[in-house]
Amino acid sequence: MGAQCKMLLHRQKTEYYIGSFGNGFSVNSHHNRDMYEIVSRRGCLTVSHHSLNRALGLLSVVAFGLTNEIASGLFFVSTQIQQSSPGVGSLVPLLMIVGGIITFLTVLAYRYFFASGLVGAGGEYVIISRSLSPGVAFVVTFLAWFGFTGSLGTLAYSAPKFLSTAFLSLGATGVGNFLASNVGILITGLLILWVFWAIHVFGVKLAGTLTTIAMFLVFAVALVMIIAGFATNHGAFDAALVHRAHVNLQSVIAASPVRHVSVRVAFASALPTLFFGYLGLSTATQTGGEAKNAAKSLAQAVLITVILVTIVYTLFAWAVYHAVPWQVISGLSAMKLSSYTTSSGLLQFVMPSWMASLINLCVALIVAKTFLPIFLAQSRWVYAWGEDHLIPAVFSKTHRKFRTPVLALTLSALFGSASLMESIKLGFVFGVNIRVLSVMLVFFFMGLGLITFPTHAPKLYAGNTSSLARKRSLQVLLGVVLMMVAVWFSVSITLSSVLSPLYLQPAFQSGIVVVIAIVIYQVYLAKLRSQGTSSEAYVRARERFLEPPGVDG
Repeated sequence: MGAQCKMLLHRQKTEYYIGSFGNGFSVNSHHNRDMYEIVSRRGCLTVSHHSLNRALGLLSVVAFGLTNEIASGLFFVSTQIQQSSPGVGSLVPLLMIVGGIITFLTVLAYRYFFASGLVGAGGEYVIISRSLSPGVAFVVTFLAWFGFTGSLGTLAYSAPKFLSTAFLSLGATGVGNFLASNVGILITGLLILWVFWAIHVFGVKLAGTLTTIAMFLVFAVALVMIIAGFATNHGAFDAALVHRAHVNLQSVIAASPVRHVSVRVAFASALPTLFFGYLGLSTATQTGGEAKNAAKSLAQAVLITVILVTIVYTLFAWAVYHAVPWQVISGLSAMKLSSYTTSSGLLQFVMPSWMASLINLCVALIVAKTFLPIFLAQSRWVYAWGEDHLIPAVFSKTHRKFRTPVLALTLSALFGSASLMESIKLGFVFGVNIRVLSVMLVFFFMGLGLITFPTHAPKLYAGNTSSLARKRSLQVLLGVVLMMVAVWFSVSITLSSVLSPLYLQPAFQSGIVVVIAIVIYQVYLAKLRSQGTSSEAYVRARERFLEPPGVDG
């Protein structure tokens, strides 16, 4: 055949064999989303610009999930919960364990679906679209995507403030004051946001390497603070408080408006709030198009991530409340000393000044590193929608050299920039609360998907290789439990915001975004129907959602 190539494409279950060449060269791909386009170009083999680069090992996949989970939930929410849910008191470490157990239920669901080949960029979108409905999958993940946009804007808005605190603690008042100004926040926030955009454009391997480094930084900072917490008793904290803040422990506790622990508050209000810290797990599932041996590595990664995060969250909360009486947090807030009520703000009293400054700088870097997993999650949803043609297929194209979805990444960065500017002007981000509610909706429909899977996609269901594959009653039970937890947390989130202005309520925000998503999906359906419901294109488009991701006729 010389320099010419002949391509033979056929499908056999979940194995895709592409190409036979005169020189004996062939390409084989198992459970792989990479669809190769063989072209004759001076005897060369080139890759289609719709494929992602499988460059992430197990450690990188774990890092993407863990770095999205361990951020403000560890350093901020673990103590601020005393103000948002007065009465939770000393039960915070216990609630961290309960949150980990609930998250483990989602791990079982993820691993079950992975065993049916539902692994790819898009994570939960892939799972729900194949087990339940592509329309439902698009709407709920579009809602989640919009919420992540708010998170990008919030990060771009808050990261300069954390950096400002770090520089002020180091004595660099000029830099610190600039970073705290609106101009400084805008310039620094945009710079950080677009630098992380560039990191993702230059390749997922680079992003994975930096995310892994960030993961170890998180572990190091958390370990230092855990040791400091367990090494400090209430007496030592009292002495440090008098020396550094010139107030004593008893006067701070006396100022606390809450004196008793409430189990009802803990489980009805505080647990849903603390569970927010576990919502980053889904980022690990977004790497399905770029993870090596994705079905196996993602199943391992979600389990490892939840175990590690639960251990870190529990030990961290236990250490903080070992050193600091829980009443101190609300007491300091009542005394207008709320700047000390973060975990790093509290434990800095018992650290040397140089260590406290270093910790503040590290916490600022940890907040900024969250751009890495969020950018990945946002862009891969867009990529997956484009790959399934729910939006223009151009969004699933990848860079010729780096094999990254540049257009999807750019769309996320542009919306994130707009969200940053909105935050500076209005002091809030439209869509921030949506992220929380949308993840609960994702969990609800994943649970429903466990129930509908065998009737919606019987061939995929029959090919499942997990330990739950033939235990139908356990599948249904797991699905029902996930749906109940999602409803419980969604109701709590909605009720907690009823006193806010309507435009700030997550239910109202979500309703607007859902309407937009439905309109986009109806446009897709209208274009599909215009080809004729009996046409080959129409039939093939519908069959797409009964097959593993990446299969194209």
